[in-house]
Amino acid sequence: MGETSIDLLWVVVSAALVFLMQAGFLCLESGWTRTKNSINVAVKNLTDFGISVVVYWAFGFALMFGLSRSGVFGTTGFFFESGEASPQSAAFFLFQAMFCGTAVTIVSGAVAERMSFKGYLLISVFVSALVYPIFGHWAWGGVMGGEQGWLGGIGFIDFAGSSVVHSVGGWVALAAVIVLGPRIGRYGEDGKPRAIPGQSLPTALLGTLILAFGWIGFNGGSTLAWGGEVPLIVAHTILAATSGMVTALLASLALLKYPDAKYITNGLLAGLVAITANCHVVSSLESLVIGAGGALVMIVADRVFDRLRLDDVVGSFSVHTAAGIWGTLAVALFGDASAWASDVSRMEQLGVQALGVATCALVGFVPAFLFLLGLKRVIRLRVSPEHEVMGLNASEHKVSTEHLDLLREMELQSQKFDLSRRVNVEPFTEIGQIASKYNEVLDSLEQTVARNELIIRDTKDAILTCAPEGRILSANPGAEQMFGYPVAELEAKWIWNLLATDSDMAFDSVETLLEHVGTKNYKVGAIRLSGVRRSGARFPAELEAAAGRIGGRDVFTLKIRDRTQAEVYQETLRSTKREAERARDELQEKVRQIESFNGIAIDREMRMVELKSEINRLCRELGRELPYADESSALNAKS
Repeated sequence: MGETSIDLLWVVVSAALVFLMQAGFLCLESGWTRTKNSINVAVKNLTDFGISVVVYWAFGFALMFGLSRSGVFGTTGFFFESGEASPQSAAFFLFQAMFCGTAVTIVSGAVAERMSFKGYLLISVFVSALVYPIFGHWAWGGVMGGEQGWLGGIGFIDFAGSSVVHSVGGWVALAAVIVLGPRIGRYGEDGKPRAIPGQSLPTALLGTLILAFGWIGFNGGSTLAWGGEVPLIVAHTILAATSGMVTALLASLALLKYPDAKYITNGLLAGLVAITANCHVVSSLESLVIGAGGALVMIVADRVFDRLRLDDVVGSFSVHTAAGIWGTLAVALFGDASAWASDVSRMEQLGVQALGVATCALVGFVPAFLFLLGLKRVIRLRVSPEHEVMGLNASEHKVSTEHLDLLREMELQSQKFDLSRRVNVEPFTEIGQIASKYNEVLDSLEQTVARNELIIRDTKDAILTCAPEGRILSANPGAEQMFGYPVAELEAKWIWNLLATDSDMAFDSVETLLEHVGTKNYKVGAIRLSGVRRSGARFPAELEAAAGRIGGRDVFTLKIRDRTQAEVYQETLRSTKREAERARDELQEKVRQIESFNGIAIDREMRMVELKSEINRLCRELGRELPYADESSALNAKS
């Protein structure tokens, strides 16, 4: 480590930049989580930093950089005392404490929205006290003097922590994700992932930029001195970050057909993680390739996670472990061979790097997995389903938000179904606008329900809602008047208590009833049945039915009409019609009789005329006076 003032200043400034990354993680993770959990995630990011620094001061720094015991762990420097240390040691401790905070906070994004606060604090202690310091000693031990850690001793290179910091945090995150299981609703019954959008993408994007800015100190400060290589390291860092972002953007357009925000942010971060191990031994062009490779590896890992139904909320494993593995191997694939021993080939160095990657997986995952399984037996590691649905802001911190207040009001509204109740409107906020529109919907709904209630209340028809098995769920006053039961009693009966067929056939469901009476689509024309009153008396009934769903439950709405009066009217009409037809027939018979009588009278009259004419003829022949006037012309005229 450099000893000049400018060296110390650079290390302290770099520590400050790495500390700023904590704010980046806070914004990134809270932005990608839902509003009901955003405060919990933010508090975890804040408290894990405090816990990690304190624990690292007490134990972690000594285990990581104390004088080595056989290259396995440090044995000196517990409860680091700055007053007894040199300025260089104090600056180095500060810088490394910030690194420890970064490794720990990676876990919080993966387990967001379902891990208990107490469980998270304990895993933070475990990582900062043992997991991170032990692997850190194997890779970086001896920097402060004494024997090297065993990995560093065989030539393992990880300049700023692609494996030591990022992969370690990601392996612990994987263990936690497996033990906890996915969030409620994250995966459907078919196993396909369901998108759960975060509460503020701009906040997440801001966090990404803060992380990229802090990475200047993360990689640049790992030189532990100011020198000419620092600008190159920073340039390589930024090139890899932007290359990762552009690669992820293009992959998003190719795979999803739109620019996905999560791909873009995680692509940038994956590029940063990938360059962290090798930024001091590669060229600018190689930095671009490494950053792009980190983004592609991240995308593949993210898709594998979804296939395995592993719910990593922000993609901690994909970004920090998968890209970290790639970056660690890239030291041997792209790095300047002068960075390692001259008698070691590139393939041999690749083997050393791969051993370091495998060791990191073993140390990062296995102890954390076993620790979490044991912890799960002692405390509630995952919050209850009720608290998960409620949100960890309220259940863990007793902190409400305007979103949660609105949801509670709406839930209370649905439970009591009091349409006169209105939700509180917080003016000049988006939630207030939603609440105002919700109240307007309630106004319209209340008016509609009131009108429908008037119609249902005043109608004389019985309107019943029935479950598919035939139990009556609700009844209107018309049903009470029709059947003679109070509404409360009707709602405890079955529909077959009120309806009967001519054959008194028994039914086991409303559907079979409707099929029996001849309707299959339930959009009924009139169906004739008999209604059964409380007294047992039957009356002719007309039934109309419709199938539907209320509150996710299948129901049938039945409208029953008493046809007693209608039958009387119809019988009266039928009787009147019969009387009219009988009168018509009698009238027609009279007409026929009159016509027959007229024919007989005319025939007789004509015979009389003929007889008179014959008498007149005989009188003419005898020379007598004619007794009758000549009526033949008149008769002809009449005919």
